[in-house]
Amino acid sequence: MTARASTVAGFTGDAVYPDSPDYDAVRRVFNGLIDKRPAAVLRCRSRADIIAAVRHAVATGAQIAVRGGGHSVAGHSSTDGGIVIDLSLMRGVRVDPDRRIAVVEPGATWGDIDRATAEYGLACPGGVVSTTGVGGFALGGGIGWLSRAYGLTCDNLIGAELVLATGEVLTVSESQHDDVLWGLRGGGGNFGVVAQFVLRLHPVSQVVAGVHSYDEADADAALRHFRARMDAAPDDLAAILDFSTDAKSGRKLVNILGCSTRTDQVGQADVAALLTVAGAGGPVVALQHRLEYRTWQQVIDQTAPFGWLNYWKSVFLTELSNEAIRRIALLGRARPTAQTRLHLIRLGGVAGRVDPAATAVATRDYPYIVHLMTTWTDPADTARCTAWAGQAYQILQPLGPASAYLNFVGDEGQERIRASFGDASYRRLAELKARLDPGNRFALNHNIEPAGDATSASR
Repeated sequence: MTARASTVAGFTGDAVYPDSPDYDAVRRVFNGLIDKRPAAVLRCRSRADIIAAVRHAVATGAQIAVRGGGHSVAGHSSTDGGIVIDLSLMRGVRVDPDRRIAVVEPGATWGDIDRATAEYGLACPGGVVSTTGVGGFALGGGIGWLSRAYGLTCDNLIGAELVLATGEVLTVSESQHDDVLWGLRGGGGNFGVVAQFVLRLHPVSQVVAGVHSYDEADADAALRHFRARMDAAPDDLAAILDFSTDAKSGRKLVNILGCSTRTDQVGQADVAALLTVAGAGGPVVALQHRLEYRTWQQVIDQTAPFGWLNYWKSVFLTELSNEAIRRIALLGRARPTAQTRLHLIRLGGVAGRVDPAATAVATRDYPYIVHLMTTWTDPADTARCTAWAGQAYQILQPLGPASAYLNFVGDEGQERIRASFGDASYRRLAELKARLDPGNRFALNHNIEPAGDATSASR
């Protein structure tokens, strides 16, 4: 399946094909493990281009991949032999400071959003890596530094323009097609291509944040301390415990990263207490500052460059028990490569108190999530690294539910997708899918299968 731009009615963007000199650069995605060869990459510059690209792909029967930031670890941002609808040239962000909203084009990254909103002392909960695109991240939920204080990204999605497989455009808001907005809040890219996001903003200019790094021998002590501080933490305090390897010395470390939206003495004291592990040896690194939120958002960007090979697993924890601490410490020390990281993220706060029925994200009540970011650079290590990730998941899986935070995992089958949404939400999503995309043309995602009776949901 190949189509030249002149044959795609209404398309005025850039069309890239296998014989184009920039084909290999354009088809590249974040995860170096993904090496797909699309028949065409249609690089959109406008909503009209998106409509034209969708209509063409549907009419020709091509498999459709939608790319925003290209960070899908599962490889959903590309296709073998199909058409990539590439939104990465559409990165505009307009801020209305009076209404506290941002109108965001679908190829924008969180770095783009943070730069625009920071001018007004505002922010939206986004990812912890600023190169991540808004699209997949927001549609899949969105856990970040501001989630405990202001909710998930999808909780702050208040409007969208959605291009359906028919080429029709739905303008979606809390008062117009609100059932579709519900589906976009966590249901992924199942319903069409979002051509515009409207995000609620919050008054965040600076934060108090820092990191203390300890030798990995102190992992158990650091985990127990992390539990004690975060199980009683206020909503404004967010934290990640991270296992890493120092790139220069090769020393294996356990790190506590903390961020408070309170910049007064209370916030400073909360962060300091979180970072300081009693009973551990002195920290190898000890940093704490009051700084711009957008600067803090970039602090771990270097851990996730485009092109490294990635294979991720994730587990919610029903509690951070002593047994969970033992297993996490064991796995943190046993990481297969220096690039591999293990994150333990404290959930809860405002995001944990949102009514589960208010969005398609049904998993709100678990206090912790473990993110196994198995990463390597030498293809010869692929079998060893993917095997480690699978074994690590098996060690942790008994400590949590069958559900997953789908932004953190690859393709793990329909059973896990259904468990992640829960029966009631999945049925509602399936009915919405049957109405908006009955032919399942948008299938490269954590796919919702259309309900059998497309008329069961009224338009």
